[in-house]
Formats: sequence, structure tokens, C-alpha cells
Amino acid sequence: MKNKIFILIVLTIFLGACTEDFLELENPNLLTQSSFWKTEADLESGVAAIYANLGGAWNNTYWDQAGIHTRAGRTENFIMRTDVAARYRICRFLNEPANGASTALYRGAYRSIFYCNQAIHYGELMEDIDATAKKELIAEAKFLRGLFYSYLVSDFGAIPLITDIAESSDDYFVAKSSMEEVWQQVFLDWNAAKADLPISYSNDKKGRATKGTVIAFLGRAYLYRGEFDKVITELSELVNNESKYGYGLLDNYQDLFDGSHENSIESVFAIQFGLPELGLHTVIGQENGPANVGWWELMPTKTLLDALTMEKAADGDFDPRATASLAWNYPGCVFYQRNFLDEWNEDDIWIKKYQRYWLENEGNWRSSVDEYAMRYADVLLMYAEALTMTNKVSQAVPFVTRIRDRAKLADKTSEMMGWSQQQMMEEIMHQRNVEFNREGLRWYDLRRWGITEEVIKAGKALGWENFSSKHLYYPIPEAELDNNPAMTQNDPW
Repeated sequence: MKNKIFILIVLTIFLGACTEDFLELENPNLLTQSSFWKTEADLESGVAAIYANLGGAWNNTYWDQAGIHTRAGRTENFIMRTDVAARYRICRFLNEPANGASTALYRGAYRSIFYCNQAIHYGELMEDIDATAKKELIAEAKFLRGLFYSYLVSDFGAIPLITDIAESSDDYFVAKSSMEEVWQQVFLDWNAAKADLPISYSNDKKGRATKGTVIAFLGRAYLYRGEFDKVITELSELVNNESKYGYGLLDNYQDLFDGSHENSIESVFAIQFGLPELGLHTVIGQENGPANVGWWELMPTKTLLDALTMEKAADGDFDPRATASLAWNYPGCVFYQRNFLDEWNEDDIWIKKYQRYWLENEGNWRSSVDEYAMRYADVLLMYAEALTMTNKVSQAVPFVTRIRDRAKLADKTSEMMGWSQQQMMEEIMHQRNVEFNREGLRWYDLRRWGITEEVIKAGKALGWENFSSKHLYYPIPEAELDNNPAMTQNDPW
């Protein structure tokens, strides 16, 4: 499949681009509708190109230049360096419609949606291929299209909705749809994908979207929309059938990020950065490496360290999520094969999660450590939250307990059984913060809980004083407004 991905990354922009109006004769050197979208291998390659676009370009949700840094850097837990102005301005709440980083996210998502639309459109026209393979590949493309639209609507609000390839110049300029219309398209795609995707794949297809993947993302979408009964309906299928879907928690939290336990039972969907020769790599190790190792573009705050160390493990040691996520001046801290105080200052705090901290130096800036888009721990905490918000607090206790137990915290099962809804929500909010730090969920959690401004201003990370409610979403990029006469800016921008 690697060779197929490479071919599509290079040539997919040509697919379907040539029409009879443009060329009277088919150019034999180009891949076109008539010469490409014919076989199962062609459709397989088309879908592989979509997966590649999740992590193989400079402008997408899981590449540091735009996505990873801006999702983390807008919270109270991290600050950005000043050297990349577009990212810095977003994270200091000084961004504007012309911002290059948010524009890159917007463009990258629509490029990926174009790939999805091609695979769905031409895939559905194919006749001489295996019916099961066709159904599953189109379902993958629909899941991925829904995923990109879910990111766009979550970051920008009302946006254009494009679900097919352009047939003429009249199709180039599309007015924006409401947020609700976009979400309904996401649900349409995801429910179609859920019906046709398998529960598991053979080992050579590890990391691809499964039925369980779609169910988990449906649960997240409903949670973000406050539709708690629907969260319970979706996620109960997973939590009540763990052996069927192959999900669970790894015993050791640190194993999740050591590069040796990828596509484990806890990985519901991860960005596969294991193909650096094809561009499927991440530079996040170099970008977030500490001084004298990397570029320290994203730096943890004392606020995050305090949250991670607020509750010690039952044996009096640190919560293992603290030492797996951050490096600081604690007894015995060894980071990049250096004793901490031999290399860094006593007040320094550095990111450890997703870093190749076991090396002497980051060396080659292209890392292959996968990024999680969905972990099973998230499924458990989302399910617990939905139960709590529907006044089933006692039913939420076992799922929160599993997260606490893995972190080796004191057993509070009996105590939690008597908690109010507010008490349990405070626990879930705290556990989500420490469990998923640097994984891109904090910003969206704060926003859906309605506490973004409160938390940002209490944390006083650099730029906090610039925050206002308009920063809850990005503005529509200026380039889109300039190039699309049907487009208008979203309020309050």
C-alpha cells in the first residue's frame, strides 16, 4: 500500500481534472477519470491518499505548523514562542482573517474533502470490482469526509458544504451552510460509514477507520452538542462490548507515547506517522524539543504542571501522567539522557508526551510517533460525562474509576457513589485535563463547558488579556472571502 500512497500524493490533483472541453485528446501522461478510477487498486489508492493527507502535509489538523500547536497553545496549559508569527498571534488571541496558520487549516481540510469527494464519486461508479471492498472503501472515505467537516465546523463555524466534485465553473463558488447543516452532513456520512465498515482489519491494515472508530466519533460529536442521550446510545455499544471491538486501556500510561505500543487496544483512531519516506511523518519532536535539543515552540505552563501534580498517586509518588507528560526538576528526572539540572534550569518545564525523550538528541527531525485522534480512555470519560449529565452519577463511577486506577490514584469508588452531579463533573473535567493534556481536546472541552474565558483569564498565560468571545472560533480566511464571491464572514468577525 505504501507505493499506492506515494502515487496518489503526487498525482491525485490531476484525477478527474481533464474534461472534453479542456482536451480533445487524452494526454497519455496524465491520470484521468478514464484511465484511473477503474480497479479496486485504484480506489484503494484513492482512499490511501486521504489518510496520507491527515498527517503528510504542512496544513492539516495533525501537523504542527497549524493544527497541533494552535489547539494546545490557545489553552491555559501552554504558551507559544514568538518566532512563527501566525501561530503566535492565534495563541495570543491577536489573530485576524489573514492569519496564515488558520488559513492553512481551512485549505488543508478542503483539499482533503476534495480527495474524499473523488473517491466517493468515482468509487460509486465502479462496477467491475469486489462489492465488499468497494463498500468498505467508500465507507472509509465517507468517515474521513465527515471527520474533516467536523474539524472545519468546530474551528470556523458556518462554512461551505461541498459533497461532490465540480462539474462546471458554476460549482466553484459555494455559499456557506449553517453549522447545523454541516453537522447533519457529518452525521449522514458517519452513519453511512458505520453501517458498512468492519469491526476490525487484518494486521496489514492496522490504523484504518473501523466501525468502532465511527461510533466513538459520533459519541464525541453528540457530547460536544450536549445530546447526552445520543452519546449513551452510541458509546454503550463500545463499553458493553469491549472484547468484540478489541478496546481497553493499556496498563501503563507512559506506554501510550513511547513509540512501541502503537495501534494498541487503546487506539481507536491514530494518525499513522510510520511512513517517513512517503511524507507521513511528524516534526513535532523537533518542534517541541527542549532547549539544546529542539526548538521549544510549545512550552507547558506552571498551571498545567500544578494540575498534573494536584493529586498524588496512592503510594505518594507522582501521578504517572505527570511524569509521562512533562519533564521538570523532580528527583531523578532524566530527559534526553541528561540529568535535568545538568542541562536545564530548576524552573524549566518541558513537554515529554509525544517526544522521543529516550534519545540523546532528537537528531532527524522527522519522527514517526503516531498522534491519537481518539483513545479509548476518551470513550470511557465521554460515556461517564453523558451518564452524569443525565443524572446517572452512580453509573458513571466505574468508568471514572478505571481512569483513576490506571493513574494509580487512591480508590474513591465509595465516596464517588455519593457525589452530586456537580461533584462528579468537577472530577471528570479534571481527569480530562490531565489525561489528555497536549492531545488537542482541552480547547473544545472548555468551549462546550462554557468556561473558556474564565479559565483563560485565571491561568494568565501570555496573551490572556486579549481574549474575547470572538476567539472561540476562527474567522473565515481572508483568501476565501477574496476568492469566493458567494462567501461572507461569520459573526462576530
